[in-house]
Amino acid sequence: MREPGQIKRSPRVDTRFKATLIDSDGGRHDVIVTDISREGCRLEAEDMLKIGETVQLEVPKYGLFPAQIRWALGNEAGAIFLEPVFLP
Repeated sequence: MREPGQIKRSPRVDTRFKATLIDSDGGRHDVIVTDISREGCRLEAEDMLKIGETVQLEVPKYGLFPAQIRWALGNEAGAIFLEPVFLP
């Protein structure tokens, strides 16, 4: 049962793989995905990412996934996918 104030979300999978984040201006940023679910992911990036920005996460062998940055703190950020992602 969910506790009051808790946000229900899909199970997350701890991971660590390299990807490329393409920002709304077409800039490319190397990132590391540290966890992922059908609905979103957590990223590590050298550059500070802009909250609210629509981006694309390019994952080798799997393609592009449109997303939006929902939070950013230091070199970490969280993104939600604009379409559900089905993990292999």
